[in-house]
Amino acid sequence: MTDGSADGPGEGGGGRGSGWGCREMPAPGEGRAAGGSPAGPWKILFFGTAPFALPALEALASGPDVLLAVVAPPPAPAGRGRGLRAAATAVRARELGITVLEEPKPNSSAFLDKLRELEPDLSVVCAYGSLLKDGLLGLCPLPPLNIHPSLLPRHRGPAPVNWAVIRGDPETGVSVMHLDRGMDEGPVLAQARVPVPPGRPAGELERELSVMGAELLLETVALLKDGRAVPHPQDGALATVNRLLAKADGDLDFTRPAGELSGTVNGCDPWPGARCLLNGKSVKLFGAYPLPGTAEPGLALPLDASGRLPIGTGEGILAVSELQPEGKRRLGAGEFARGYRPVRFDPAG
Repeated sequence: MTDGSADGPGEGGGGRGSGWGCREMPAPGEGRAAGGSPAGPWKILFFGTAPFALPALEALASGPDVLLAVVAPPPAPAGRGRGLRAAATAVRARELGITVLEEPKPNSSAFLDKLRELEPDLSVVCAYGSLLKDGLLGLCPLPPLNIHPSLLPRHRGPAPVNWAVIRGDPETGVSVMHLDRGMDEGPVLAQARVPVPPGRPAGELERELSVMGAELLLETVALLKDGRAVPHPQDGALATVNRLLAKADGDLDFTRPAGELSGTVNGCDPWPGARCLLNGKSVKLFGAYPLPGTAEPGLALPLDASGRLPIGTGEGILAVSELQPEGKRRLGAGEFARGYRPVRFDPAG
């Protein structure tokens, strides 16, 4: 994640590549863990905001170490009414009886002094959304751990799960890494992989990765405490860097190949949603599969044997499981076809 964020923009400050991963690890069995932290239960600070961070928060809260506090941004306007809403992590932490620090300026000297009084052994960052500058990076004996939902160095930056699906990656995964001054450039301590099957929406895949990341985090902390964690520097030559996902990324053009269109449909689910036009009105598509075949781009075909709505493309057929007319609920392909009798879908424009 970009300085701890799954979907926020990378921010400036601090430069690149601090070399945290070059610190020497002690041999297993020594009385102190890496960096001088105690070998018993560690005192951990958790920085997180979005729902993706909840499994990691809950894993730490129920694990063998002490979760000192959860650092989250203050309540912000949200929803149609724009009422103030606390971060998902802050809400869950209070339910678990954990101290919540809702700090608008986490890199300020005053807040750093407050955190130092807690004497944390380790910071964990997950879907936080704010840059950690040098003071926070050096707060503990070891640099912060970060859970990033991609197989680094691929898909550094925001929305890594969405872009993995959009780009048609056959597999993705989650990485536990040390944060440094760069954007998702720190050394990787552990990774877990998962296939990306056809039709799998990014939102569903992200939820699976959040659970995998929480499990991998606990394993990594245990290795750090034993002095057995091995940080592996990333190969910058293999890195890809994502930009922020934009609403226009969901616009469909049926002259493109079905394989590319299925990546757009599934990778933009739930946001921004993949959209096209039917009789001049917006329709969102969900659950897309590329199939062999030939038909005029945008032409709606009879339902296939699986009850999906096939649409012609520039190369192959795009079979869609659900559709959502503008201002309406999602409909299964069969219900949509009966009610709307589609003939041709036009590109979003």
